[in-house]
Amino acid sequence: MIVMWGMAMGLPLLLFGGLAALSPATAERLVARFEASRAAAVVLAAAAWAWTAYECDTIGIDVFDSILKRFPGEVWILAAALSFLTVVWMPKNLPVRALCGILMLVPAELFKATRPLLPESSLAAVHVFVAAAYLGAVVGMYGMFYPWRLEKGMALVMKRPVLFRALGAACAALGAALVAVGATA
Repeated sequence: MIVMWGMAMGLPLLLFGGLAALSPATAERLVARFEASRAAAVVLAAAAWAWTAYECDTIGIDVFDSILKRFPGEVWILAAALSFLTVVWMPKNLPVRALCGILMLVPAELFKATRPLLPESSLAAVHVFVAAAYLGAVVGMYGMFYPWRLEKGMALVMKRPVLFRALGAACAALGAALVAVGATA
């Protein structure tokens, strides 16, 4: 399972980071296309709401269950309705907002895979996953509420090629570390 997480978390970082480090202009065009993509907005918003429904369905908190499980499939119907309404009512900045929503959901499932691999004391390579998940969750929380600020911040970074290349190299290094740890853990 940790191999899958290594690929799912590491490859996008490795590919985007490598592209930003080696060809900032191409990466900048890719970012602009992503931010304007209606298809990315629809797919990511639907994935984020479906994942949220899954978490609400399996979390096992009585208060949630009493509201969300009054009849079978209610959580999934709500996820479908909210996906549609989100795409219709919140199209501006939606690709970034939906991606941030997914980043906030990653730790819940990732920690199920990493918990058995953690040593009782000291550091282990699997802590790279834990740190990356927390970093992603923090970015996700900020980006859910202020996606335009993330977009503006990325635009400012992209205007400085050296800084953008450094960010790309850091993302590529983190992605490579996640892939390597996932493959060896």
